[in-house]
Amino acid sequence: MNASRSLNPGASPPISDRRYRMTGTSLSPEAALTETTLLRQLVDDMMQQRKELMDNVLLERRRDRRHKNVRFALLFGGIALMMLSYLYVFVVLNGGVSGAAPAGPYAAIVQLKGPIADGSSANAVSVSRALTRAFKDPRAAGVVLYVNSPGGSPVQSSIIFDRILALKAEHPEKRIVTVATDTLASGAYFVASATDKIYVNRSTIAGSIGVVSDSFGFTDALKRLGVERRVFTAGENKARLDPFIPLTNADKAKIADVLAEIHAHFIDAVKTGRGDRLSFEAAGLFEGDVWTGNQALEMGLVDALGDLTSVLDQEFGVEHARDYTIKPAFLERIMKYAATTAMDEFHAHNQLRIR
Repeated sequence: MNASRSLNPGASPPISDRRYRMTGTSLSPEAALTETTLLRQLVDDMMQQRKELMDNVLLERRRDRRHKNVRFALLFGGIALMMLSYLYVFVVLNGGVSGAAPAGPYAAIVQLKGPIADGSSANAVSVSRALTRAFKDPRAAGVVLYVNSPGGSPVQSSIIFDRILALKAEHPEKRIVTVATDTLASGAYFVASATDKIYVNRSTIAGSIGVVSDSFGFTDALKRLGVERRVFTAGENKARLDPFIPLTNADKAKIADVLAEIHAHFIDAVKTGRGDRLSFEAAGLFEGDVWTGNQALEMGLVDALGDLTSVLDQEFGVEHARDYTIKPAFLERIMKYAATTAMDEFHAHNQLRIR
């Protein structure tokens, strides 16, 4: 036992024996100092991490703003490029054709592009309306039907054909000629045969005076799937050519009769329009084959080789043309394109077409 402590029991213990308490734990001055240092270091670390976190957030925001700006620039640039391309294709490539009347002499032009079908840009109503306006333009030296089409509906083609004949009768002073580029086939040739002259390129695909009806048959597929087709009709032949019902000999005979009738109509129209210019002794003339522009020239299906610029000069003595083609609105074309589905394609393949 310590003698001094026993002599003075109420005295304070020496400093070396003092005890410091913090949160219920006794610490020496050195330990307390160490713990304070650690706490400060911990707080500093937390502040540094917070700063780094804020810096990362700000960096990500800057990157996001840059990405948005880039996306906007790409979108805006893409729209601008598309509009410029549209302007180039329909104005520059078409020999200066535009909707506004040129200052000098010009010819009226109507474009027939793509499949001829109800609902397409090359439908009978729009094309006939454009042709009517073109013929009625008193300043136009003549009319050019500018074609790049594989054909399409026999009815739509026939309506345009008849309208051209009617307009020629109403305006005997005004001539109409066809200028074809890549394709002048089937229904497109049906229409062109009503014009006074037909010009093509030597490599243009022309002709195809025939009729086709194609579809699909799914009877075996239904059997494999174990599916039973149930069709109820009022009329024995109402479900004729149903792709889920086996094809009969009567079906084949009926469709052959329909195709023959439409084919005869097509041939009569070509003979009416082309007359003795046709080389009737040419093999396969009306059998649905196609020929190059050179071959079509030899067979009398077309009149000469030429392009839009040369035809404007040779036929009408002008350098410019005024475009009367009726085009759908820009947004309407985009929406129609976006709305195209596989079912639309399937439906199109089940329609009667001349080609």
